[in-house]
Amino acid sequence: MSFQTLAVEPGSVRTFYIPAGELFSVVDPEGGQSFALELGTGGPLEVISSSALALVAGTQLTQPVCVDSQEPNTGCTLRALADANLQVAVLAQKPALTPGAFTPATPLKVTAPLNDLPAPLGEVLAEYRIEPATAIAYSVQAGQYIQIIDVEGSQCSDFLAFAGEHFEQELDGTATRTLNGIAVPQAGLHSKYFSQRLQPMFEVIQDTCGRHDSFLLACTDRYYEDAGYPGHVSCSQNFNLALASHGVTPRPGWPAVNFFFNTASDAQGTIASGESWSRPGDYVLLRASQDLLCASSSCPDDIDPANGWQPTAIHVRIYAADAGFESALGRRVSPDLPVRLTRGSAFTPRIRTLTDYLVEYNGFWVPNSFANYGPQAEYWALRERAVLLDLSALRKFEVFGPDAEQLLQMAFSRNVAALAIGQSAYGCLLNPHGGIIDDGIVFRLSETAYRYVGNCDTDGDWLRRLAQQQQLRVGVRSSSDYLHNLAIQGPLSRDVLRPLAKLDPGFAANLLDELGYFRFATGTVADIPVLISRTGYTGELGYELFVHPGQGEALWDALLQAGEPEGLMPMGMLALERARIEAGLLAAGREFDDLISPYQAGISWAVALKKPELIGKAALEKLKERPPKVAVGLVLEGNEVAEHGQCIYPVEERWRVGVITSATFSPILNKSIALAQVAPEYATPGSQLEVGFVDGMKRRVKATVGPLAAYDPTKSRVRA
Repeated sequence: MSFQTLAVEPGSVRTFYIPAGELFSVVDPEGGQSFALELGTGGPLEVISSSALALVAGTQLTQPVCVDSQEPNTGCTLRALADANLQVAVLAQKPALTPGAFTPATPLKVTAPLNDLPAPLGEVLAEYRIEPATAIAYSVQAGQYIQIIDVEGSQCSDFLAFAGEHFEQELDGTATRTLNGIAVPQAGLHSKYFSQRLQPMFEVIQDTCGRHDSFLLACTDRYYEDAGYPGHVSCSQNFNLALASHGVTPRPGWPAVNFFFNTASDAQGTIASGESWSRPGDYVLLRASQDLLCASSSCPDDIDPANGWQPTAIHVRIYAADAGFESALGRRVSPDLPVRLTRGSAFTPRIRTLTDYLVEYNGFWVPNSFANYGPQAEYWALRERAVLLDLSALRKFEVFGPDAEQLLQMAFSRNVAALAIGQSAYGCLLNPHGGIIDDGIVFRLSETAYRYVGNCDTDGDWLRRLAQQQQLRVGVRSSSDYLHNLAIQGPLSRDVLRPLAKLDPGFAANLLDELGYFRFATGTVADIPVLISRTGYTGELGYELFVHPGQGEALWDALLQAGEPEGLMPMGMLALERARIEAGLLAAGREFDDLISPYQAGISWAVALKKPELIGKAALEKLKERPPKVAVGLVLEGNEVAEHGQCIYPVEERWRVGVITSATFSPILNKSIALAQVAPEYATPGSQLEVGFVDGMKRRVKATVGPLAAYDPTKSRVRA
């Protein structure tokens, strides 16, 4: 019996079937999450083991029961005693969270026998099971949805599509790449696929795997013959058999979209492949752009890692055109947790009324720019007036307990013991070799409670694991789903916020004007409870407002209305990226990763090396003497903008001394600027270097070394 792991988000219910005699378990990974178990027909359940208070091992459950889990990783294991499949529902309760509460609801993890298929996404019009090593053909109408499910995981499925009265229009990889602006084959899926006549065939709506190829033939007889397996069945031959009754002329090899294939081409175009990334129940959801004849296979490849040496079934479901599924990508926080689809924030409904230009960022849909403004106008609004930004994709963690300070003193680069209640500090989480796991801000809420705001769900996993290793009395709970945050930034942001904001007593500031840089307070904005923080990510005076998602739309409306006389406007990610680079602020995957130390990333000032137990301290003490590279700002000659990864050279020399990490054209400086990391010998301000364009030799642009922040390097504006 195979098992699957299901996430039960707070406030949601997951229903599944348990075969007679089989076990399932419910675990509360973060602790403090109550849940209810409800039984369908066919009970009872036997409690096998339990670390939750409401259940006793050996008893039988015949009625719904509520369970209060207390500590992290507590839960229960139960067995179905029924003669037939037992339907079980697990409900994760979702209490309201106020800004002052530190016990947010968190997801449960259910491990249950693999019930073959994930729950349907909606009403199913038709469904087909493709047995291992076979293929089928089926018709869909324009607008209908096609869900292709990898039933047991690590299986691959080729997909063909034909349109036209005589199926004369055929899916074409070259036309698809050209119209999507992709020059060379690469791993992953395109958003839309086209025929040779440049007509849209279908679009990708959802993808929970993230690793496919769209550039090869379905497997052929020739492939198996060359590998020493003449006569081995192939997908192309299976397609010929399935399409014969539709009058489609057979071919020795069919160009296909290869779902779940872990195939890629390297920089030289050489094909590489490995075992599929897909897990049981992973799927791709397509929407037909016109009436289509489709063909799907369950790949017969059992001679290499492509299918994990074990061909298994593929399942296809068809949904109605009016089902209205939203676009989403799947992300896994950690290897043992189920996939989670892209989501909107509390402010997304309001944002969607202003723009359709949303992109996926860190698991959230965020606006790139707004229809009536554009990134240029949004940028100048930030520099001259004020803007609103949705930064809810940031991850929040409540760190609390008598040893909370000790945990953060070990994991976080700044000295949190020096923080007063109502004060915060920017720094980073470090690994043992001095690399940056993530950067973020620690807020001190009380003597024993902190909030860490960073970029990754795995930050919480790291802090919990560290606490367990050190046997610290500390809890770490994610509050990302209960605290969404809106930033109001720009020189007039205080003027917009002042008449709306009321601060609670007990903090260092009683009025908004008294709230200092990197200080915060709870209070209200337009009578909506918020935590107001004097922080931001733009290089301008500004504030971040943390609010319960249930009041996010009201907060958005109140701020936009109040800011209208001051010229407040919403701002998207394109304008934010330009402002970030001007201010010399770091971005994950650009200026730092887990192999780059704070001394290379340009935040040496954020490392408190005097702390006795700082993780990575020994490595950092050596790196401090001479980091392999140091971060600098560059001002380029001319208006051409450099790109991430372009190399930096000494003037008229062939050897490299650094690399561009981020670059943009600065409207306020009217110059092309970049963030870069160069060998220390070339980091002196005023040094002349060259940025290599094209192949690094054909064309070079001279650049002058300057401070990391090209705009307002003294931070006078954010401190105003």
